[in-house]
Amino acid sequence: MNTSVGGSIQGQLTARRVFNGNNMQAYPYTPTSGLLSGETITAENFTFEPGFRFDVEFGYNIYDWLAVSLQSGVIYNALDQYNVSVSTPFSFNGQSYNAGSYQLPADGELLQVPIQIDGILRWPGKTAFKPFIGGGVGAIWQQLDVNNITLGTSNIQANYCRSAFQFGYNAQLGANYTVAPGVDFYGVFKLLGAFTPRIGNYDFENSYNFALEAGIQSRF
Repeated sequence: MNTSVGGSIQGQLTARRVFNGNNMQAYPYTPTSGLLSGETITAENFTFEPGFRFDVEFGYNIYDWLAVSLQSGVIYNALDQYNVSVSTPFSFNGQSYNAGSYQLPADGELLQVPIQIDGILRWPGKTAFKPFIGGGVGAIWQQLDVNNITLGTSNIQANYCRSAFQFGYNAQLGANYTVAPGVDFYGVFKLLGAFTPRIGNYDFENSYNFALEAGIQSRF
């Protein structure tokens, strides 16, 4: 059994397609409601602040050098910016804006819960220090919340909250150090990826999350 915690960095979520009210449409598109209603949007993406990751893992050592496990946990990254590009001028709350790209401060978060099967390869032998490498596949539950967006002096309530299960994969690289019989401390670098996730109104390009964790392993 493993338990670990650490920091995470979420890659930018770049929209590939967006729901236009009838179907998923590639960019550019013209929304019929909301902040940029009637304007031509050529790109949208979301960027995130560094966050945290907490994991638990239950496994079985088939051999000294090979194990399989079930991994789950939670990953949290606060929303930093909503970035949008428009090809036409627009106005909002009496202010005029030119065509171009805008990096708008935003409040919200991305939550991710992976539930995946892993395979782990360890350095064999009875040494205290054992490097390992692993990876696996499974489901990822993702929820994107956008509470509000700031445009100029205006604070705009977005009230966007959507979630979905995706197929994803993970990879990890780290090392264990035995401190007592059946007890190890370990450090690990983890990658979590999702293929072209759809979260509510958006189809995104591939999603990547990177984490660096420290943990404890109990073997019994």
